Amino acid sequence: MDKILELLILKKGEGSDFCNRRLIVIQFALIASVVLFSLFSIINLFMRHFDAAAIDLISSVVAVLAFIYMKKSRNILLTTRIATLNVVLFFILFAYISQAIHFSLIWTIFVPIFAIITNGKKIGLYFSLFFYAFLFTLSYQNINIWDSGDWLFTDWMRLVLASTILTACMYIYEALLDKAQKELETARLKELQRTKELQQQSITDQLTKLYNRRYYENMTSKLFSLAQRQNLFITFFILDIDYFKTYNDTYGHMRGDETLIKVADTIKKHIQRGDDFVFRLGGEEFAGIVLSKNKENTHQWIAELTKKIENLHVEHKASKILPYLTVSIGIATMSPNDNNDINILYKYADKALYSAKQSGRNQSKVKQDIE
Repeated sequence: MDKILELLILKKGEGSDFCNRRLIVIQFALIASVVLFSLFSIINLFMRHFDAAAIDLISSVVAVLAFIYMKKSRNILLTTRIATLNVVLFFILFAYISQAIHFSLIWTIFVPIFAIITNGKKIGLYFSLFFYAFLFTLSYQNINIWDSGDWLFTDWMRLVLASTILTACMYIYEALLDKAQKELETARLKELQRTKELQQQSITDQLTKLYNRRYYENMTSKLFSLAQRQNLFITFFILDIDYFKTYNDTYGHMRGDETLIKVADTIKKHIQRGDDFVFRLGGEEFAGIVLSKNKENTHQWIAELTKKIENLHVEHKASKILPYLTVSIGIATMSPNDNNDINILYKYADKALYSAKQSGRNQSKVKQDIE
């Protein structure tokens, strides 16, 4: 059974824009066509209906080739069109040869069913209309001729009415399925979007939109391993806004929040490579992790943040350094190995930050020689 399912189901995303339900239906319909056409061919040979047996055999071969082509090319759309046209032509020839003996035209009900469930309501309807244009014309012209004159106008009307009702029902059924499928996909997309938003909120600081401390704690060990594998230096820095408490006291917390956003944006724009991360640790304290091959260049690059933030010219009259907002930065770098731990970086970056503040603020300090 597992082998049959593997044969029937294509990998997700291969072929065309058909939904997974229709992919399975198409492949099942092809296999069913091969089996049924082959069976009919054997039965007709046994009954010595050689014309019908030949048509059955040809249709069976076409269905087999279509299935093989689909499995090799993954071209579901073209395969479906070939398979449907094969069924349509088969039943037109079948109707012509059978001449409605024992009301054999009842088998033509499979055409709209096959066409619509495999091609969808629109294309399937086109195939059905094409088929019935030939079938109704052929069967109308042979009233009182087919089956020794037993094929009557009332029989033809029953065929037209039953075929029309069945095709309409299949069209409506497929339209409802499509609608349900679209509603389900819409609901799934909304749920996926909501899940992503919640996930993003869980790792993002709501005020500054930088990563939060939780994400920092999740990423440190991963970045440490990455730096170790690629033989890179890993640099950690802590950035603290100078005299931010007095800034809030002077200008108010709303203005303080606006300033935190400006500082966060400046850090994010400056530290913007794909493998670098910046975080808000809490309050007026920010941090970042940078992987690089040259630690001296990295130190200089991070140190430039002090001048960039000073150049924002955010007024800070209560500052004891300048009439503008300034920051102090502590930097620590290590070359990861099995004998050290990334948590050491936080410790030494914090010491370097303390040194920068003790040295007058509005500057950066680097902790050297971390083993």
